[in-house]
Amino acid sequence: MKKLLPILSLALLAATAFADDAAMSEVDSTYFHPAASLYIQGDTAGASNLVAKGLSIYPDNGKLKRLEELLKKQQKKDQQNKNNQKNKDQNKKKDQDKKKNQDKNQDQKKNQQNKDQQKKDQNKNQQNQDKSKNQQQDQQHPEPQPSTEQMSKDEAKQLLDAMKQEEKNKRLQLHPVMGAPVKVDKDW
Repeated sequence: MKKLLPILSLALLAATAFADDAAMSEVDSTYFHPAASLYIQGDTAGASNLVAKGLSIYPDNGKLKRLEELLKKQQKKDQQNKNNQKNKDQNKKKDQDKKKNQDKNQDQKKNQQNKDQQKKDQNKNQQNQDKSKNQQQDQQHPEPQPSTEQMSKDEAKQLLDAMKQEEKNKRLQLHPVMGAPVKVDKDW
């Protein structure tokens, strides 16, 4: 009897372990492997549904729990990428609208500048016409011009000579007086 008790307990443990392995094998083949395949193929929604079914039947299965965590992380990442893409699209649209408005404003400015330039040209033409009318009137009624004093040739020559002499004096004042060179004996 003493020998029988340890043998029976070992048999009971072996049967329990075999039953756990069979259950694990069923979880792997029915839920885990197909869900992992769907995830790899990019069908995260299908994989999530399969993992949820497996966890409802086997809530303590570690593989299914880890796969569920991985799927949740991937879904968050996909949602963030989707939001980022949406924001980029909105920003791109805003930039395009902004550029259109800038182009429109530039066109309006150019049109305004052209109109301003045309007005200036018209004003210049009007002023030129007024000047030519005034010149024609001036030619018809010339005004006497005041006479300017003129110098004689002798006076101009004296003025130039005085300026030359003054320039020479200034140059002499600027240059120092040089003495005679001193002879140096070589002491080598």
